[in-house]
Amino acid sequence: MRVVRRRLALAGAIFGLLVGVASGCGGDDASDDDSTAAWASSFCSAITSWTDELGDVTSQFADASNLSEDGLRSAAEDVRTANQDLVDELRDLGRPPTESGDEIESALDELSTTLETQAAEIEEAAEGVSNLTDLPGAINSITTSLSAMATSFSSALTTVQDADVQGELQSALEDSPECADISG
Repeated sequence: MRVVRRRLALAGAIFGLLVGVASGCGGDDASDDDSTAAWASSFCSAITSWTDELGDVTSQFADASNLSEDGLRSAAEDVRTANQDLVDELRDLGRPPTESGDEIESALDELSTTLETQAAEIEEAAEGVSNLTDLPGAINSITTSLSAMATSFSSALTTVQDADVQGELQSALEDSPECADISG
């Protein structure tokens, strides 16, 4: 059980990384482009919903009594749903109306693909649990998938920031109340 708790702590740390990376948005600068501002607000709303849902999943395991086959399967389903919701929202957003929009859209498409793949791997690991002795291996696999999600998320946000050489999107992100929620 100690190994399981360490793995869950690692999963919580990875979730913390996801939230920490998302906090790169937020600020006080102004933006005059309404369509860019709308894109930024929708983007941040999607990220906020996703990180909130993942936070709910990880908080389920603060109590060791939730370390069960059913609890793990339920959490895996919740991660899949949260990831699919984010993927759908990112794909619906499409290309931001900025000079660097194509590069940003491509990075978010890559993130979406990674999230779908890792959610499937998390569900597969959870479905492979048939007794308590299977839990450590499943949690190891899930932790690896969460780490891949965090890396992909961080990479996508770095691309969003680096590709925005004109600062168009950064201004919109800084002005968006939805993005302020992320950094708060």
